[in-house]
Amino acid sequence: MPWCLIDGKNVEFSDGATIIEAAGSAGIFIPHFCYHPGLGAPAQCRMCVVEVEGRTKLQTACSTPACEGMIVKTGSERVKQVQKSTMEFLLINHPLDCAICDKSGECMLQDNSYHYGDATMRTVEERRTYADLEMGPVIKKNMNRCIHCTRCIRFGEKVAGIAEMAAFGRGGSTEIATLDGAELKTPYAGNYSDICPTGALTLKDFRFKKRSWLLTKTAAVCEGCSRGCAIEVHHADGVVYRQVARENLRINRYWICDEGRFLYRYLGDPERVRQPLVSGNISDWVSAAGVAREMFNGGRVMVLAGEDLTLEEAKELLDFVRPAGAGIFRFGTPQVCAARDDGDEDMILRRKSKTSNLHGLQQLGISAFDGRPSGTVLVVRGGRAVIPDLGGCKVIGAGVFQGGETTDFEAVLPGRAFLEKGGSIVNCDGIEQRGVSVVPGPAEAKGLGDILRLLGRGGD
Repeated sequence: MPWCLIDGKNVEFSDGATIIEAAGSAGIFIPHFCYHPGLGAPAQCRMCVVEVEGRTKLQTACSTPACEGMIVKTGSERVKQVQKSTMEFLLINHPLDCAICDKSGECMLQDNSYHYGDATMRTVEERRTYADLEMGPVIKKNMNRCIHCTRCIRFGEKVAGIAEMAAFGRGGSTEIATLDGAELKTPYAGNYSDICPTGALTLKDFRFKKRSWLLTKTAAVCEGCSRGCAIEVHHADGVVYRQVARENLRINRYWICDEGRFLYRYLGDPERVRQPLVSGNISDWVSAAGVAREMFNGGRVMVLAGEDLTLEEAKELLDFVRPAGAGIFRFGTPQVCAARDDGDEDMILRRKSKTSNLHGLQQLGISAFDGRPSGTVLVVRGGRAVIPDLGGCKVIGAGVFQGGETTDFEAVLPGRAFLEKGGSIVNCDGIEQRGVSVVPGPAEAKGLGDILRLLGRGGD
């Protein structure tokens, strides 16, 4: 592999890599704003300038290819002076509202200002201000904080496939806005907030709820569809506050859809069944398990396994059901009965199957439910699979349900959702991924293994 010298360190790089990419692979950070690995390098913020031996002018690291034998300095006096000037320029109109900004604590402008800016400002002129227009239900815009990096514009054009944001005006009058003031239409709007280096574009869902430094950040897998996107869950005190995209170049690159981003809301839904139920009334585990056990052992039983269960849970269920002689079938997304029915819902990430483990349960040999229930039905699901029409059968529910879904159930045994238990899933490309337990879940919810043991034994 070719090599170059960056800050006195020998760095190997792949053909076609830029200086900023080569430096990053060696753990050398070069400050930047407009550059993003998934959006290209317009080289317009000028924050990433470096000094290259043999070249008179400073070079933008995000757009300059790394060359064999190149000698690069990222912290020379010339570079530092330009970075200070760039930061001063970017902060001329920026409001001093870090104390109330949701981006505070994870703001690139804050970080770069601290490390590469100057402690004093020479400007005394009044800062510009904008009256912000509505941008839809996902994003809140504060144009006063914008530094014109154009990441949002490029995301719409290059990733979302919809040119819905543009720069209007010139110079100090430039404003980033949607065309004709329309609301954002892309179902990937949350990514605008992820990539914005300042607090100009923030999530309405997260505004003023929690400071970023008070959140624990855990790597996880999205359960919103069969893609299985990599996500990072931000949580505190057993509560999930937001989900953001986590880089995985093999599956979802740097992005997630809004459906997956906000899926965590069902964990804390007030309608979620958190305690055992008998005939729709709150009960206790002894009574509810007793009713369910009597029904399960009292005659012909069909087991429906949601395609939102983990592989481990599905195997536990198979081991439990087969000795009992019960039939077991899977269910998940209407009109998507098998892997062959699954496919891309758009050209980016979303899939037709709205459950995470359709492909995994099919690999285990569990057949799809054909719509003909019989006898007593045990419905086991993780909270995402759509319950089919059971034609007036007596039903036992085990897992995650909302109150309106269990009106006719004889008994409900509350379980844990995906982020409350972890486990393995197989995505649409056959890639097996393992999630982790992020939050504890309701106090009375049990793991599927514990529920099955209560159903199978003769005593309490």
